[in-house]
Amino acid sequence: MFGFKSVSMAAIAAISMLYGTPARAASILIDQGSITYDPDTKLQWLDITATAGLSYNDVLTNNGVNFVQNGWRFATDFEVDQLYRHAGLPLASYPNGQFFYAADTHTPDYAALEHDAFTLGSQLSWTSQSGNDFSTNAFFDIHQTPRNPATLGFTTLSIIDYLENGPDSSFIVDEALDSITKNDRIATAGAMLVRDVSVVPIPGGVIPFAAILLGLTGINLWRKREQDAARA
Repeated sequence: MFGFKSVSMAAIAAISMLYGTPARAASILIDQGSITYDPDTKLQWLDITATAGLSYNDVLTNNGVNFVQNGWRFATDFEVDQLYRHAGLPLASYPNGQFFYAADTHTPDYAALEHDAFTLGSQLSWTSQSGNDFSTNAFFDIHQTPRNPATLGFTTLSIIDYLENGPDSSFIVDEALDSITKNDRIATAGAMLVRDVSVVPIPGGVIPFAAILLGLTGINLWRKREQDAARA
């Protein structure tokens, strides 16, 4: 097991009643193939399968990969929380920064919630499935203060019997703090990597092309001035 430092279900239920969950909103996320874009935060989210089986340090140090040099970084717990909310999933956030949400067939508008959860999981790319059960999980960064900087966040989005509305039909969104080291590799887990689209590195081949266009524009402007001067 991952050694999650999580609270009991009873405590979760009690906190849920105290803090409640926000009203559900429709998903605003945009599927861009291997990337999911959130127009509200201007962040792109990379499919977690791209980093499946890699450790935190593998990704951070570009060990055999090139994510960081292409503008990707680990999402924070706050950004993961926002992603789920913007996907239309109401979460309860707790004082320690963790969040948890579980829905079953008795939840109002359950089918729509389950559909949005399934859509988000599909956009992030499922990491495991068995029959009608789907699950996706990944690591992310957490705020270091007051938490232990060596601790990782671990998020799970699970759906059981998707839209079957059977006795065991439910979906669960969960965040936990994980005690594994940043060098451990887990085959079924990826990384929650985000990229700010305003700072995405420009491919090297684009720069010479842009320079050529600027040069041609300058030549055209110079010719126009020469022609205007000749007519005067």
